[in-house]
Amino acid sequence: MLKNVGNIDRVARMLAACFLFFLAIAPGVVLSATPSVDYWLTILLYVAGGYLLLSAVLGTCLVYRMLDIDSHVHGGTYYSGEDPYDGRGGN
Repeated sequence: MLKNVGNIDRVARMLAACFLFFLAIAPGVVLSATPSVDYWLTILLYVAGGYLLLSAVLGTCLVYRMLDIDSHVHGGTYYSGEDPYDGRGGN
């Protein structure tokens, strides 16, 4: 899989995942809703945190791929959406 998440983005995703896990673990600190809402919100926080952590570890993001965003620095002058074999550059 081609990496599309840069180093700064990966660190930010890890920090955001840790924050979401903290919110899910600490039920009385921030979440003070009814038990059924609290349960679903906790599940949602775990899923969002897990996705952010997994995308940070792997270096690829499905949402970035769908939106054609690339924050990973690749060698050379290739930009997202550009055809590197169109005959205009290179050797």
